[in-house]
Amino acid sequence: MGISAKEIFEQLPKNRRNRINKMAIEQIAQYKNLQDLRKALGITQKMIADKQGVNQVNISNLEKRKDMHISTLKKYVEAMECELKISIIVPNKEVAQIQNL
Repeated sequence: MGISAKEIFEQLPKNRRNRINKMAIEQIAQYKNLQDLRKALGITQKMIADKQGVNQVNISNLEKRKDMHISTLKKYVEAMECELKISIIVPNKEVAQIQNL
């Protein structure tokens, strides 16, 4: 039987575990929302709006949404010259990736 990542992690020295936890928290906190990602890429709302042929206020409203269509998210992501990938994790199976969104 194999050893889990949790078991390996628990065997590390405490100071190393603390450093890993700190780095993980920083990485997770880096992009809490679409606006953070856009800003990190140095892209303005106006730049995205121009690519989509909409007003800047539409992009502002989109970034505040809690839920949106996948097609809307895809357009937003592509306007930042990024690629949207969605994975479905099936228990005890390989990862199924959806293509051609």
